[in-house]
Amino acid sequence: MHRCIVILTIGILGVVKSQANDNPFGCSGDTCVAKLGEYELQQTVSLRRGLDLGAGFDGGYRGYDLATQLEIGLSDVSHVDLVLAGGVLRSADFRGSFIEGFSVEYKQLLGAAKPDEWNAAWAGAFGYSRVDAASGEERIETSYFGRLFLQRNFGSNGDWCYVTNLSAGLSHAADGTCGLLEWSQGLAYRASDRWSFGIEAVAKGCWTHGRTFANSALCAGPCIAHRMGDCSMVLTHLWQVSGSPSTKGDRNLRDTSRSETRLLVAWGF
Repeated sequence: MHRCIVILTIGILGVVKSQANDNPFGCSGDTCVAKLGEYELQQTVSLRRGLDLGAGFDGGYRGYDLATQLEIGLSDVSHVDLVLAGGVLRSADFRGSFIEGFSVEYKQLLGAAKPDEWNAAWAGAFGYSRVDAASGEERIETSYFGRLFLQRNFGSNGDWCYVTNLSAGLSHAADGTCGLLEWSQGLAYRASDRWSFGIEAVAKGCWTHGRTFANSALCAGPCIAHRMGDCSMVLTHLWQVSGSPSTKGDRNLRDTSRSETRLLVAWGF
């Protein structure tokens, strides 16, 4: 299973007050950017369950992905993300913790952000990984991604938020190059200034050598977000709805987890 992750490090920074992350989704990005002089620190913890690694269905598999992300505002329309990723894995073949790798992503708005209209942004990312988070196997992998973000707020007071992301990229390791494609969507309702409730869906596929189909999966589930002052939290739970090639019913439990729970905590400063 090929994974791409992102970035790293915090130095001594000049502090400018920033609002908390307003994105109500844990797996889908919105079109907002950190502005010049603003910073946002995000910590993500994801629990993956039920990969079949050759020891039967589920195989006692538990994978915890940890990602620390720092957003640094470059201008009113762009920022850079730095991410450091690691994890803890308990499976039939591996038990322990690891530093997976890092990534750098540049994100920019397409035009000026306008309320009650479609807004768009794009991003380009480079990633470096030394461990396969699915198996704990050491290997060197580099990845390059392009992403498109679309967002529309609607309703009488803009209480509803819809986002969709399209990501395409290449990952290269010693065993070859893979093409990766991911499409995510989210729909959320802002019940108050602090609470949001919604649903997300993520579809992803992988092609070896960029042309031979390897695997795919469709996951969906609910999300809940809480925002208070400079801090925000988003909890998302996704179940695999279908996958190919199927290994258990309609699901692919060889290359993709049965379910994933993700907690994202953000602090703007």
